[in-house]
Amino acid sequence: MALLLFVDDDPFTLETLAKAAQVLGHQAILASTGQEALKAVAEQSPDLIFTDMRLPDTDGVALISLLQSQEASAKTPMFVLSASPSEDAIERSQAAGARAYLNKPIRLQTLLDIIREFTSE
Repeated sequence: MALLLFVDDDPFTLETLAKAAQVLGHQAILASTGQEALKAVAEQSPDLIFTDMRLPDTDGVALISLLQSQEASAKTPMFVLSASPSEDAIERSQAAGARAYLNKPIRLQTLLDIIREFTSE
């Protein structure tokens, strides 16, 4: 079972992602801001991190950059979720260390494929 961190300021999106993780047999940690995400990473060491591009206190690229600079999370696979992708945002997220830029709503099968690919399951 993987521990997945979902960071999004939309409660419905967080609830949907948490339910999807549970259906797939995994645990979800939920954060609605970058600060909550940093605290969750420090306290719980998730196996994968999925962050929205737009957060109230930062953006997904800045959050990934910060997490990549910290020893405890530098090797954790991170993914950006966005309802409005752009070439610039995709390039910036990949340059920051995101493994992929995923369009919302994310398909359950896509989520499962990513979990399988980036965890030991």
